[in-house]
Amino acid sequence: METPDVREVVTGITAEVLGVDQADLRTTDALTDLPTFSSFRIVEIVERVEEELDTEVEASDLTPDNLSRLNTLIALFERTLRASGVPG
Repeated sequence: METPDVREVVTGITAEVLGVDQADLRTTDALTDLPTFSSFRIVEIVERVEEELDTEVEASDLTPDNLSRLNTLIALFERTLRASGVPG
């Protein structure tokens, strides 16, 4: 099985769910600054990324600090995959 590009998966799904360009998403400091961001959208993002990467984030890791910025969201999934034994 090929190792997924976590950054690409998380960025693509986040951009799609929030309805923004990936380039704009990468230059945004906080996802919460985007007008299309909501708690419902972040749940959708997490669920879709979990499905795409075939992993599940621990409930205790679903904190505002981990979910409010693109880079912290990517890092969360990278840690989750490493913990499950997927090389990253």
